[in-house]
Amino acid sequence: MALGLFSELFCFALALAYRNRLTELENKTMHAQYTRQLEKDIVERTHEIENQSRLLEQQHIRQLETEFEQKLADMEMTALRAQMNPHFIFNCLNSIKLYTLQNDADKASDYLNKFARLIRLVLENSRSELVTLQNELEALRLYIELEAMRFKEKVKFEIIVADDIDQRYLRIPPLLLQPYVENAIWHGLMHKPDGGKIQIEVWQSQENLLTICIADDGIGRERSMELESKSAGKYKSFGMQVTADRIRMINQLYNIKTDVQILDITNSFGDPCGTKVVLQIPV
Repeated sequence: MALGLFSELFCFALALAYRNRLTELENKTMHAQYTRQLEKDIVERTHEIENQSRLLEQQHIRQLETEFEQKLADMEMTALRAQMNPHFIFNCLNSIKLYTLQNDADKASDYLNKFARLIRLVLENSRSELVTLQNELEALRLYIELEAMRFKEKVKFEIIVADDIDQRYLRIPPLLLQPYVENAIWHGLMHKPDGGKIQIEVWQSQENLLTICIADDGIGRERSMELESKSAGKYKSFGMQVTADRIRMINQLYNIKTDVQILDITNSFGDPCGTKVVLQIPV
């Protein structure tokens, strides 16, 4: 009996030792698996953090680049407006100089009054990136009246604004239309003995799109290029180039698409009889 009891205890001890050994191996296996899983999770998390860091860094760089481009575009817009104003005022002063030499006191006074109002509008408008359509058209009207007085009424004009447009509400960049009107006068109408007419029409072709058409019955672009002098060519290239640069910067600054088309007007025989400029400005 004692021997049997001893054998039973010995077998139980062996079984217990074997079970403990299995438990230890299982724990080691589980620990190894947990360690590997933890290391895998750490690696994945590290890669995720690195990717997020790179993404945030790229976003920050893009944000800095966008802010820099915005500031650069704003500075270029300011510089272009500063270029436009002296060019515009120079032509007006030249008109006063030539007209006042005729010693007509009444008309000279009227001319100077219009010029003073024009300069005030130009200076007020040049301080703003956008001005009301009413102010822009008023400045344009004064400019054309001064040129008409200077050239002995050879320049006639008409400004037609659609009835559904609120000129005090819509806002556009300042001095955007004047170079096209100036170009029509100097290079279209002045080459005609009897002068001609400029017609400016404003309407909204779409809810958020303002269309401005500037048409003249001058000699046309091709004939004008043949007749224009070198000095006139310089004035044209400066004003038109500055305006083209301004439109490009306006599109970039406000992320819009201001479109300009310059078209030749022909008669029933296909001969040129004027030029038409169509501007489409998102508002």
